[in-house]
Amino acid sequence: MSDRQAVWVDVERCTGCGVCVKACPVEAIALVNDRAHIDPEICTGCEACVDACPEGAIQPVVEGKLILAPQRPAPTVRQPSPLAETAGTAVVATGVGLLAKAAGALVRSVGQWLTRPSAEAGPAGTKSPSVAQGRGGGRQGRQGRQARHRRRGR
Repeated sequence: MSDRQAVWVDVERCTGCGVCVKACPVEAIALVNDRAHIDPEICTGCEACVDACPEGAIQPVVEGKLILAPQRPAPTVRQPSPLAETAGTAVVATGVGLLAKAAGALVRSVGQWLTRPSAEAGPAGTKSPSVAQGRGGGRQGRQGRQARHRRRGR
């Protein structure tokens, strides 16, 4: 491929390990100054060196444009500021205090709910109207049923 280069070497990434030299089937790669150098007159564009390079230093050329491999961002290590450490402790302490107050309020509410008079008993222990007029309870319920039975029997 004399008029067009099929692959290129990113000299910043190349470590000069020589793996690409061994991988090239047409011997188009040589190490020059401890970096891979590709002879464009010999290169056939098979890209065997692209797959073999452990550093990703050899990249294909597509339509005459260089395609850069994505840069690997350096990991960032962040140290918490002294203010953040102090504030974190204060937030935890405040949260625990609020949680204790909420638990106390919940216990009081449940206690009041459990000790209130039952729904069946009205004021002063009398039966509530809903129960007296419900199914089978109270005089009207029985009289109404007896009247229905009498009508059916006729």
